[in-house]
Amino acid sequence: MLAAGLLATLAAPASAAIQQAFLVQNSGWMEPFYADPASQLKPLVAAVAAAAAEPDDRIITLAFSQSSGSHHSPEQLGTGDGASVGRLLAPLALAHKGNGPALADTDFKEAISATITGALQGKSGIIWIFTNNRNSPGNDQATAERNRDFYRLLHLEPSITKTVVFPLKMPVQGKLYNARGLMVYALAYGEPAAQALSRILANGRLSRVLTRPPARLKPVDQDALRIVPQALMDAPNMRASLGSDQRTLLLDVDATALVPTVHLKAALQNQFYPYAISNASVSASLNAAGSPSVPIEVSPDRLAALAPGAEQAVDVKFRLPLEQVPSAWSAQAIRAMGKRVQLPMLVTLDLSGQQLALPPEFLADMQQLFPGDPLAEALVPPKEVRSSRAQVPLLVRVQYPLTPVVVVVGGILTLLLGIAALALFSGKRQRYAVLVDGQPRHLMLKAFSTQSVINEQGEIVGEIKRGFGAPAIVRVADGHTLQIR
Repeated sequence: MLAAGLLATLAAPASAAIQQAFLVQNSGWMEPFYADPASQLKPLVAAVAAAAAEPDDRIITLAFSQSSGSHHSPEQLGTGDGASVGRLLAPLALAHKGNGPALADTDFKEAISATITGALQGKSGIIWIFTNNRNSPGNDQATAERNRDFYRLLHLEPSITKTVVFPLKMPVQGKLYNARGLMVYALAYGEPAAQALSRILANGRLSRVLTRPPARLKPVDQDALRIVPQALMDAPNMRASLGSDQRTLLLDVDATALVPTVHLKAALQNQFYPYAISNASVSASLNAAGSPSVPIEVSPDRLAALAPGAEQAVDVKFRLPLEQVPSAWSAQAIRAMGKRVQLPMLVTLDLSGQQLALPPEFLADMQQLFPGDPLAEALVPPKEVRSSRAQVPLLVRVQYPLTPVVVVVGGILTLLLGIAALALFSGKRQRYAVLVDGQPRHLMLKAFSTQSVINEQGEIVGEIKRGFGAPAIVRVADGHTLQIR
């Protein structure tokens, strides 16, 4: 059911509007979140929806527990925009099994599957889940084991392309139960939803509501590291830095001092929050359009006990594909008029033998918020995920001198002036005195012209040709004389 209709949505544009379903648990385990007057559950859901939704998004608000008898889960409360969620949630109360007094149980799998096939109509979308993290289908008391089943689904189901979780502190006291924390899941169903979720996490609006950084549940085979440049060795005319996105590696190069090999002192930073990289081997390569992949030497090539956000110093060496760098006399460089020419490339970092672990302080925090929950098992990826890849954009910016531009422009101007002078000179006639068969005559000659000379009897005596300077006799007919005076 999770894969139904997914293929039709994979080609959707990254910037297109997306569906977002907000599932709020209202089973019996959630009693304190509805009974405590100080509960912030509904205001929180409304605030998250307002921060996450774009004007063109389709927003669906649902309550979920577990279907039983005449009670169906999830229950669709309505659709609208981000601002409608709070109004739709206002009357929501705890769900019961059928018409009896017993409070409803909880089934996470049912809620997700039914939302995909129902509210999302089998199309790509983001599913937000607000829960106390107790999964108890059929009133199963082994909620920890049921949560393990749910986490395996999130890790291994290929149609769920991205999952992040926000463990929040929210102490509440009800008549039946109490709770210390609330878990917010964001699941992307299909690749368009994964791209939309990444944009939501990056634009900053959501972080003003959910101030704690999200824990990444999936994928843990992508974007493990970023490169933080520190210094370039043996290259005083080159400079390395990070772009404004804090991800793109910028390499500024003077075309007159270009060196084929780049030796960079840098750091590899762990981007796998909340995981520590216990162990992994690092390999890297450089790709530029039209050139074969170039290996990158990383030393040391092994990561160990690298905490989330921490850095490990490395030496990075690679050869620039100089065939991709235009000559200073190339049309591309001359068009740049002495400015920078930008050459996009891509650095690929591969981790193999990857072993991830959760830091003890994070585990202690989660145990405090959700006592008895198997979060340690949930957040650590399954054994099938032992490698990851990070692709870091590299922008080589080559600064070209003005000398070729000046030479080319000067040459063009000289040529134009020469052509103009030649045109002016060649169009002007010059008078020359000649002796034709001993008789004085005057001829008017243009530059680069040839003229036949005729005597008083109308006979052709010969030909005179003029170049830049004085004319010259090129032919004299037999029995005649021709002389330039």
